[in-house]
Amino acid sequence: MHKPITALLLAIATPATLFAAAPAQADAAASFREGNWAAVVKEGRAEATAASLVLAGRAQLWQAGYETRDKARAMALIMAAEKDFDAALAKAPSNPEAQVQKAVAIGYRAKLTKSAGLGKDARDRFVAVRTAHPEMALAWAAVAGWHGGAIAALGNFMGGAVLGAKAGEVETGFVKALRLDPQNPSHRTYYAMTLLDMNKKNAAKAAAALEGVGQLPARDAFEARLRAQGQQLSVALRTGDATAAQALARKLAAFSTLG
Repeated sequence: MHKPITALLLAIATPATLFAAAPAQADAAASFREGNWAAVVKEGRAEATAASLVLAGRAQLWQAGYETRDKARAMALIMAAEKDFDAALAKAPSNPEAQVQKAVAIGYRAKLTKSAGLGKDARDRFVAVRTAHPEMALAWAAVAGWHGGAIAALGNFMGGAVLGAKAGEVETGFVKALRLDPQNPSHRTYYAMTLLDMNKKNAAKAAAALEGVGQLPARDAFEARLRAQGQQLSVALRTGDATAAQALARKLAAFSTLG
């Protein structure tokens, strides 16, 4: 998944090469499809479009959440990603993808710092995008995931009292996301992981959410990796050991590698 993107070779032109087709330059979107996160960041910033800057930020959020063991390093990556999202929003203030991803970065900071204020800020941003773009599956999934994460962290009572989390938002949001984007494996995996993180008694619902996840197409490395996680969870759930499945879901979650 981390195959390096072939660099553009610059050669001195000769009469034989003057009319040869130039090799295609790597771009942030291609690198994102390959999962070459370092290249995504470099190319995304060089291209400096709203879309490429969003990809640069997303690449760093993946590195922070799944490829870093040091908390300070993870926070630095999140902050750098947020700057890229801010740069994207400066170019396209109403870009919903950039708005959602900035909220994800804020939510990640909330998780690492245990800040209720940042957590509520992330939630409000997710809700605002969902309200403005009710056809956006990611916005529905983000709101649902936020509520599920808050309940998993604090419990139903405290999650509701401190952060305003509501268990009903989880199923409503993820089911809507699956209807809007049924071929996206990441929504199914996040739904199952959220259900299990909240309560191992949700094992049957999680298994249903993951049914057929391995046959879904992956448009890029992000979706491919979430699909693989979903397959792992599906196998674990089929053993009937809900406790082990819950432990695996938590192990696969963002920041589980931090020391």
